[in-house]
Amino acid sequence: MKSFIFVSSLLLSFLSEGLRAEALSIKAKQGEVVSLSLKFEPGVRLVHGIFLNQKIPFFKKSAEEFFALIGIDMAQAPGPQPLEVVWRKGEEVRREVHVIDVIAGAFGTEAITLPKEMVDLDPTTLARVNDEKAQILRVFNQSEDQRRWEGRFLVPVEGKILGTFGFRRMLNGQLRNQHSGEDIGAPLETSVLASNDGKIVLVGDFYFNGHSVVIDHGMGLFTMYFHLLSATVKEGDLVKRGEAIGLVGKSGRATGPHLHWGARLNSARVNPFSLVSSVK
Repeated sequence: MKSFIFVSSLLLSFLSEGLRAEALSIKAKQGEVVSLSLKFEPGVRLVHGIFLNQKIPFFKKSAEEFFALIGIDMAQAPGPQPLEVVWRKGEEVRREVHVIDVIAGAFGTEAITLPKEMVDLDPTTLARVNDEKAQILRVFNQSEDQRRWEGRFLVPVEGKILGTFGFRRMLNGQLRNQHSGEDIGAPLETSVLASNDGKIVLVGDFYFNGHSVVIDHGMGLFTMYFHLLSATVKEGDLVKRGEAIGLVGKSGRATGPHLHWGARLNSARVNPFSLVSSVK
């Protein structure tokens, strides 16, 4: 069996013959999406991976080629992690174990001054925030068991990319969690587009995120659109790549008009721009 592996986000390729004596080592930064293609001999089927206790689906590209997207969480500790690839040929199950070497990302710190009541939350507001976090996590745990997205992902709004993914936020001098999305500055009421095909699984108004839309692209891949002025879709809608889903706003905990664009892939919080660069 020959397998050809192409890691597009890192521009690396490897050629193998049969089962390897040594694992391949693939380098990937925190918050990055790795696009992995495998080309097998005819008859191979049911390919999947296992990475950090998450099952990674492989999709059939042609009679002999399968590909997968692997997300590296922005807070994943640097160092080597095993990636097991499992497939069937006939009744035989075969395995290869490779290594993804996680590299530390270059994340900065951003200081923001906000009204005191938006940082030091009163008990009622804190309860609301905790309920909203639980609501969003429930959505992330219920991805459709089919792939809806096709081809390239697009940037959902034209504007200034602020480069804040992964930043540690200092709110009124208090160090908070990493920023899990990318901010794009744009004028109020600018149209926000779906970055790829999917199903609208959440539309709501949240304390921190403001008016929000979440798209399930299937098989554990979600994109998020926060701080909207308004949404133009409802839960359950099927949307196509480039379809308008809302308008840029400054709702929730925001200091000015912008879109917070986020992505989550098999539980990993990843830079959505890595989807744009990795998926062809």
